[in-house]
Amino acid sequence: MLPLCHDLGLGFTPYSSLAGGWFTGKDEAGKNYPAGSRMTMRPEPYQNLIQEKTFRGVGAFRKTATSRGIDMATLASAWVLSHPQTNAVIIGPRRPKHFELTEKALRTPLTAIERTELAALFG
Repeated sequence: MLPLCHDLGLGFTPYSSLAGGWFTGKDEAGKNYPAGSRMTMRPEPYQNLIQEKTFRGVGAFRKTATSRGIDMATLASAWVLSHPQTNAVIIGPRRPKHFELTEKALRTPLTAIERTELAALFG
């Protein structure tokens, strides 16, 4: 989709930049999903993520965020916001803290190299 937007000179407005909560770090291999999470309330859109590759990537992503001194949600949102085709991001905050994470993401610029390195964690 993004290459097509680029070719046509269009921006892109992504939603669910935290992949239904997966980029918050609360979903871990071998553990029950937290009560009230999307994986307990509406897991269908995220069933394809339940695989070792995803958990491995999320673990590496967590380490990267920790090494930068930020939480996973901020780094994930910064990744989405840093894409040149992104013109806005749709967020669905449930708590005031979620707004703070998005604000931090706006102050967390990523280079194209950093974007590629983060994407490679899931490759």
